[in-house]
Amino acid sequence: MLPVFSKLAEEGEIPPELRSRLPQGMRLSRHQVETYRALTEEEAEVVFNTAMTGDGKSLAGQLPILAEKEGWKYPTLAMYPTNELIEDQMAHLTATILRWGANILHNRLNSAALDLKMQDEDYARRGEALMSVLHNGDFILTNPDIFHYVMHQFYTWPQDAADRYAGPLTQKFRQLTFDEFHIFDAPQIVSVLNALLFMRESGGEARRHKFLFLSATPKALMRTYLERSGLEAAFIEGQYSSDGGNETWRKILNPVEICFEKETRAEAWLEAHLKDTLLPFFLERRPHAKGAIIVNSRAAALRIYEKIRPVFAQHGLTVEPNTGWTGRTRRKASYAADLLVGTSTVDVGVDFQINFLLFESDSAGTFLQRLGRLGRHDGYEREGRNIPFQDFVAYALLPDWVLARLSESQNGAPPLLKEDAEIERTAFNQAIEAALPSATEFEQYAQTWGKFQSVKILLGLARKPVREQYKETRPLLQKRYEETFGVHLNSALGEFKRLQAEQPALLDEALSFRGGTLFPCCVIDPTENGVEQFKAVDLLSAIANHALDYLSADDFYAAVRKAGLNSDWFQKQEPLGFFRLGTPREFQKFVFHFHGDMGGWGEEQFGKALPRQGFSLDADFPGQTEINRRLRKRTLPALLCAGKKPLEMRRRLNLPLLFPLYEFESDDGINGTLAFGRAALLLDARLRFHPMNCGGGVVIV
Repeated sequence: MLPVFSKLAEEGEIPPELRSRLPQGMRLSRHQVETYRALTEEEAEVVFNTAMTGDGKSLAGQLPILAEKEGWKYPTLAMYPTNELIEDQMAHLTATILRWGANILHNRLNSAALDLKMQDEDYARRGEALMSVLHNGDFILTNPDIFHYVMHQFYTWPQDAADRYAGPLTQKFRQLTFDEFHIFDAPQIVSVLNALLFMRESGGEARRHKFLFLSATPKALMRTYLERSGLEAAFIEGQYSSDGGNETWRKILNPVEICFEKETRAEAWLEAHLKDTLLPFFLERRPHAKGAIIVNSRAAALRIYEKIRPVFAQHGLTVEPNTGWTGRTRRKASYAADLLVGTSTVDVGVDFQINFLLFESDSAGTFLQRLGRLGRHDGYEREGRNIPFQDFVAYALLPDWVLARLSESQNGAPPLLKEDAEIERTAFNQAIEAALPSATEFEQYAQTWGKFQSVKILLGLARKPVREQYKETRPLLQKRYEETFGVHLNSALGEFKRLQAEQPALLDEALSFRGGTLFPCCVIDPTENGVEQFKAVDLLSAIANHALDYLSADDFYAAVRKAGLNSDWFQKQEPLGFFRLGTPREFQKFVFHFHGDMGGWGEEQFGKALPRQGFSLDADFPGQTEINRRLRKRTLPALLCAGKKPLEMRRRLNLPLLFPLYEFESDDGINGTLAFGRAALLLDARLRFHPMNCGGGVVIV
């Protein structure tokens, strides 16, 4: 792939107040200036910056507050999908503020920071601790989860005004930035638009907010809802060339040699190529080599790490893991290592310096996101030295049928890609998007389950003591919701109250942002140090991928307290069990057993999300009896489809490759596919509009 150069803005294109604040020697890309103008001068309420990965989208969103137009600060709430990205952006913003000589009070806010603030400053209410952070910052870096819980009134108490926290947030921040929002699905899109429409209606014309989305690949569903919402939107693209022949262009991506491999699993590829490809890349270039392996599974990442580490260590090379379970200290070490082995925690927006990349992908979006980590830097820093890279190489793991789509003629058209050909990045990206079909975006979710988020906001605004204050706003807001999502909220109100009374587990799941944690367990991880050894993780992943030693609750909590931690947080997770983590192992298949007969069930029991009790895990793991005893008592949102295998359902319903489906068997021998939690709601929405016989003798309609 050829290098990529971004078009720079001419001096006369930059507004005077911004030009006067630019640090010496800094040049802005044209899309950055266009974003600044859209946020500070133009009418559009929603701004999408779709510039390429590595082209400074984050800085574009920071320009209004950095410019300090007319001496006024531009309070900004910036949201990132992972804590890893919050930390990365916090470091970048700190450096940016220093370079610009700006006087901006900035802070990070996540659940752990909020817990600590409540503990240290003796706040009785989570909402009050949160507001103290928001009120004392010009630029707050947080996640969309906290924004969801504020705007959907979760932090309020029954006697509170519904807008106790949503109101001050609406008044405080002029700009809200959503970074890497394309990784989210229909439930989160509905959530954010619910909040934005509330802010638009309650703020009125006098105080119009700016909502900035930074994403190279915005989802079609988001665009559809925006068109219906009445919010004015502007889409800003970067301008690119593979030839940066003069000073009006800036290089943002180096040329990359990409090798397509007929394999989908990095573990299998490394079995064949660890010593003839991976290791020689580093030995032949050292010290001019630094790399990453990004895979879909946390367990696979750990197994790869255990395999590669001793081989690299023999040659003085370092390897470190970076997954959702990795503590902060080891995550930091992973960026300094010769080779990082990670998962989606590092492929979303995090900026690191590498010239080698081996990666799996499950979609075109994931493919392009991960490939975008490579070639962003000319070298890396180590011990105060800048070490340049000589070349940039990627190994992309893809199945046969995708490689055929890329390399073979389809219906008389020329191949999407030609072997050994030089190609521009934009054309390459288009070829990948054409070869890797998109999974469903669950466009029916808003009409089935997402509508209850809208109802919750409206019910809160109809409650004392704000009922009169929002008397005129409520019908306007309801109309906006109905037009945006294609729903009828008067009828949804009755459904909401029925679920609240009869099936609260389903309603709680629908109202949450990412879905609940249904199978928590607590572990001690001996690969970490100090307090980072203690974690709350997913039970299913632990038993499937690790050797485990079972601990009693008393032993685990005693160890927690001995380490100087408060055990309350772990107890609030309601863990099903406690373990000491052992080494990663080959995946252990498990099946859920349903304690009951299904032979007499009608069709209304299948293919629908319903609250269920009576599940246990049929697998070999320590503490099985005690854990299953607890699990059987839990009421879980679940959907059962008898007679179907998970792979068949993913294929027929065009579900994402990693959509969480499990096998089940009942007491009377009926087996099939099972989904829990948020996955059950999404699958329910999909089945309502795509009929499939899921049991009970009829087709779901």
